[in-house]
Amino acid sequence: MSFVTSVIPVYNGEKFLPQTLEMFAGQTRRPDRLVVLDNCSTDATADIARSFKGMPCEWRRNATNIGLLGNLNRALAFSSETEYLHILPVDDRIKPDFFERMLPLLKDAEGLALAYSLVEIIDGEGNLIGAASRHSLGAREVSKKNYLGALAELKTILMPGIIMKTRYQASPVQFLLDMPQVGDCLFYARWGAHCSKLVEMSEPLCQHRRHAASTTDRNILNLDAWVRDEWRNMTMVMELIEEGAFDHWLRWQKLKCLFAARSRIKIDMVAESRAGYAAEIRMATMEKITPLHWLLGNTAVWMRDVLHGKTRPRFTDGKRG
Repeated sequence: MSFVTSVIPVYNGEKFLPQTLEMFAGQTRRPDRLVVLDNCSTDATADIARSFKGMPCEWRRNATNIGLLGNLNRALAFSSETEYLHILPVDDRIKPDFFERMLPLLKDAEGLALAYSLVEIIDGEGNLIGAASRHSLGAREVSKKNYLGALAELKTILMPGIIMKTRYQASPVQFLLDMPQVGDCLFYARWGAHCSKLVEMSEPLCQHRRHAASTTDRNILNLDAWVRDEWRNMTMVMELIEEGAFDHWLRWQKLKCLFAARSRIKIDMVAESRAGYAAEIRMATMEKITPLHWLLGNTAVWMRDVLHGKTRPRFTDGKRG
């Protein structure tokens, strides 16, 4: 048993693991237990973890490679062995005072609870490419309705910045293995639905890395993961929100327009290189919404681009649709 446990799920993480382990050793308040959960790496991951001397570190290797989501569920198994659980993908970062700042936010929470910080975005080399906007300095408690409403809109809280107060209990939910792109958003919505307290630290105390091997880049050409699962997430999170019938209906209309807007952006990303795939995205979207939602969502994207002069990124893999 430990009070604060951090788990690093990893597969072939030799590039980032040394600095990640040093980052934990340099915390102003270290976790009491640090576990490297190795998903059958074929590189030097095991040697790096077993030889680390900066602080006590456990290396555990799965019997077989169970995939990213399976390994995240293995990380959740530590919930019943700790008061607080923190899961950090090997390529992400936390700032030196992360635990010192985050743990007090849930000290007085009864039952399960969750706190999350805002996030900075870095590239593969660690350069800052995007920062979360701050609501205010410090922390604020978030109502369950607002928390779930944001996740229904895919305003995802990101794993490196999340502390779960598990109170030595088994996790009430797990990651769904068939949702590789937005499964984390749905997981934290379902987990949060069980919480007595939800707190946002309105400062970026962690960094999320975006690079060519990231989950998003791997899933761009997977229609189910990149498009249909977004609607599935919206639907499943909506079932968790308690509100009046009219407010619920209004929220549905907003989500349908948002789904249309997100699909419009995806279509523009791939249209030049994969016109056929762009048409599939539109068809999959129209299965869930009406032409009016499609029009409103597309109009919102167009207005945003005109007003702010935004240019959307293009996806190219050297192929044509």
